[in-house]
Amino acid sequence: MKGLSSIERIILESIGTKSLTYKEVLNQTGLQENVCFNVLQALIIRGLLKSEGGHFKLTDSISPLMLEEINSSDAKKFECFELLEALIEQKINKVFRFQKIAMDSKDEKIFLAMLSNLETFLIDAHRKAEKVTPMKERKVIFWGVGEMQILLNQLIRG
Repeated sequence: MKGLSSIERIILESIGTKSLTYKEVLNQTGLQENVCFNVLQALIIRGLLKSEGGHFKLTDSISPLMLEEINSSDAKKFECFELLEALIEQKINKVFRFQKIAMDSKDEKIFLAMLSNLETFLIDAHRKAEKVTPMKERKVIFWGVGEMQILLNQLIRG
């Protein structure tokens, strides 16, 4: 796989611009020790992380080709599918709604305005809490809307 798995991306996002110890990465991510250790080593081998004095940091010079690879639309699509599948399979504390809805154009405009308000709220909530909320406690939220005919045609084309 060229991109990143969700677990790899979560570790990289947890470290961010900081320098974290192994225990801090474990605390941020909530991963099992063996999984965390193996993923950290894989990220070092791929040249995305470095280990200095017991701390993990992002590599200073990630190649533009590697950045393009891990941030491509295909890589982000894969991460989205991976997390969505995990959410659907989640057994506890799951809130998942999926509905096919009939809407007239007035209600669609209202709905799109509500989505805009939701996005503004989520951006603000994230900014307020991102520095103090460990990655493992963050929420995965998704929303969207698509027209049935367009989606069906897309499914047919593959």
